[in-house]
Amino acid sequence: MNSPDARRRELSCIAAMLLGVLVSGCTSDQPDKQFQLRTDMYTQPSFRHNEDPRPAPPGTVPTTGIEPPIADSASAALLHNPYKFTPESADTATVLFETYCSPCHGLAAKGDGLVAAKFQTPPDLTSPKYVHAPDGYLYWVARYGIRIMPPQSENTTARDRWLIISHLRSLQKQ
Repeated sequence: MNSPDARRRELSCIAAMLLGVLVSGCTSDQPDKQFQLRTDMYTQPSFRHNEDPRPAPPGTVPTTGIEPPIADSASAALLHNPYKFTPESADTATVLFETYCSPCHGLAAKGDGLVAAKFQTPPDLTSPKYVHAPDGYLYWVARYGIRIMPPQSENTTARDRWLIISHLRSLQKQ
């Protein structure tokens, strides 16, 4: 009869052969099909960090995120403010103007902000030149900046810039 030690050796040998057969079945002659015990989910059909899932088809209109570019100030002048200036939006517009515009242009848009004393004086936005300027042009300037005025596109959304212009229009009427 078999002794217990012999039985253990026999089972160990069978287990080793079975493991050898299993491992040998996990190899491939194709380098991209090699078996890996742990990949940390790196090789998978998902998208990489900060990778767009798919490029948008040409001619599509974005629903969020990227605004379509405006070619120049002349084409911007054709734009119209899509937001109605209501009493509810007036408070938001005032806060936005005071946050992003008043440091240079002043609270009344006269070009007398606190920063204006240290740098080149910004224009008086209540002057006839800016009163008669189209809303689209003012939007373009707020979005892209002009001369020493920095662009506000990183700080504000499209809606914010249109509200700022609505507030500016209310200041021009005073």
